[in-house]
Parts: sequence; structure tokens; C-alpha cells
Amino acid sequence: MKALVKTAYKSYVYVISVLAFPVALFFIIFGWTAIILNAYKDVSIVVSRIPFIYGQRVRYFYYKATLKSLGKNVIFNYGTFCQYRNVIIGNRILFGYFNTIGEVRMGDDIVIGGYVNFLSGTNQHSFENADKKISNQPASGRRMISIGSDVWIGSNAIIASDIGTRCVIGAGSLLIKPAEDKGVYGGNPAKLIRKIN
Repeated sequence: MKALVKTAYKSYVYVISVLAFPVALFFIIFGWTAIILNAYKDVSIVVSRIPFIYGQRVRYFYYKATLKSLGKNVIFNYGTFCQYRNVIIGNRILFGYFNTIGEVRMGDDIVIGGYVNFLSGTNQHSFENADKKISNQPASGRRMISIGSDVWIGSNAIIASDIGTRCVIGAGSLLIKPAEDKGVYGGNPAKLIRKIN
């Protein structure tokens, strides 16, 4: 019975994928046009609002064609979008609902809760020039953050620094300093709570 259910599910995903590909192709064309026009995140936001497993497949095809690198078995749930195309995402990753993905490099086997915000470091905006409004100053400190493999990130976390391998980041945490390998981190700002095997 289990084998039958598994086969039926694979067939279902295959059919959905075939139906999703033409829509994904439409967005891929707009995505590459948006990259030229510096509007990539705008198209990504629209793609993020396609519902159900159909939307997951459209997003996978779209990001496979437009991101710097995207592995296998990656699920982008409803509302999740990438802001920049230089993102690198490994294999077997589950993004929860409404994640915002800045400049990030991810390993494999990562589970991410809902409403997680991946910032591009902690110095994204400039405010040093007293003669200019902050909103008119260039974004000068954006950087690629690195997430290791075998990581679990709880809902509503804000990730602005690197995460090592085999880490847990608690729900609602604000990570502004690197999380070293094999640790559980939590709080605002996030601190090491304990080490894990």
C-alpha cells in the first residue's frame, strides 16, 4: 500500500510539474528581463504568490533558471522569494511560508520555518553623509552570508550572519554574529545555548 501511495504521489507531482512549466517559462523570460532592468525581486514577489504545489513547482523552475545555483528537492512555499539572483542554494531545502532571501549561500539539508528574513549582512545601508537623507545614500555594505548544511531555522528568525554546519537557530532569534558548528542558538541577539552532537 505504501509503495502504491508513493507511486501515485510521484505521478501527481510529475503532472503538476508538466502543467507548471509553461507558466514558469513565462516568468523565466520576465525574470531575465527584470535582471537587465534591475527589477529581479519584483518578478520574484509575483512568482511567490502562486498557490499550492503548482506554485512550488513554478518557483522551483523559475529559480533553477535564474539563480546562480539551485540544487535538487528544494521547496519554496507560498510567499517566499529571492531578492537577488546571485543566491546559491544546495539540495533538500524546505523554505517555510513568507521567507525573504537576501544574498545567501546555503548548503544541503536545511529546514526553515515561516517568516524568516535572510539579510545580506548587518551593514546594508549607509548613513554617514550628513548632507544627504539616509534614504538617498547608497547601499554599500551588503555581503553574502553563508549557511552550512544540516541546519534548522525556526519561524520569525532574522539571519544577518553566517551559520555553521549542524546548527539550530531558535524561533524569533536575531542572528547578528556567526553561529559556529554544532550549536543551538536563540535570543535577541542570538547566543549559544548549548552544543549538540
